[in-house]
Amino acid sequence: MKLHIAFEWFLNPDHLPFLVGLHKGYFENYGIELDLIVPDEHYDGLDELIAGNIEFATNEPLHLIEQFNEQFLSLGTYFETKGGVILKKETYDKVKNGEKITITTPVSNDVTNTIGYEIIRRYFEKDGIEVAKENVHFEPNGFEHIKYMKEGADGGWLYFYNFEGIEAQHEGLDLLYLDAQTSGFANFSALDLFVNKDFYHANKNVCQNFDKAVKESIVFMDENPEEAMKIYYKHTGEEKSPLMDDILKATLTCFDANYSSEYEKSLPILEFFREINITSLEDEKFKTAFLR
Repeated sequence: MKLHIAFEWFLNPDHLPFLVGLHKGYFENYGIELDLIVPDEHYDGLDELIAGNIEFATNEPLHLIEQFNEQFLSLGTYFETKGGVILKKETYDKVKNGEKITITTPVSNDVTNTIGYEIIRRYFEKDGIEVAKENVHFEPNGFEHIKYMKEGADGGWLYFYNFEGIEAQHEGLDLLYLDAQTSGFANFSALDLFVNKDFYHANKNVCQNFDKAVKESIVFMDENPEEAMKIYYKHTGEEKSPLMDDILKATLTCFDANYSSEYEKSLPILEFFREINITSLEDEKFKTAFLR
């Protein structure tokens, strides 16, 4: 059966299970011909999923809340890392002195900017420092947080540690990492595997086999990390480098072969977003996006 999965951004190591599943034949073993779709815009995959034009999509769990739709069904969080906001060390004093700071981000809108600001606010609140919302400017840019920070930005929002954290180490940058542990919020630096709900209920066996193939791929990656890295380089044609090697190694530790569709695991994210008034989504409605 021909199935389609749209990614949240460009093809990258976070999508390794799907590349491994293709190259090792795990999807083929279940009679699945999988088409990988790289979207033009971040929300394109979710829009296509809602419309029923594709069957599967990956995206951060926050969008299950921000873009909630009755057609969303999360099969679970297959990837999770540390993430949030990164700041240059000297930015701490700028904030402390009440100066305006610029945060580079690939997505700038009222919702994402509110979340980014709240992470910054909570981080500094621990030290008794108040951060005025008007003093935090979110500058829409590409994905290259470290590049834009080297060019002058004070920080980056929507970073994943397995990328920017590793890149910062290679660049010798000493940064402040504002993540769930240091800033006190429910971690959503992760990727869920979404399926169109109508398609799932009409094709449960197919979807369950797809799920098995992804999990078998993750188990293979856990047991054969070097081969998984070779598959990534072969599929993408990307030139092998010490930086990408380290990003791949860091990313390989972020996958969960036992992910499952559980409402209670994602509930803290919903509660965090309700706490900062960016959603009024109710528990009972949110539950419909999970199998249990």
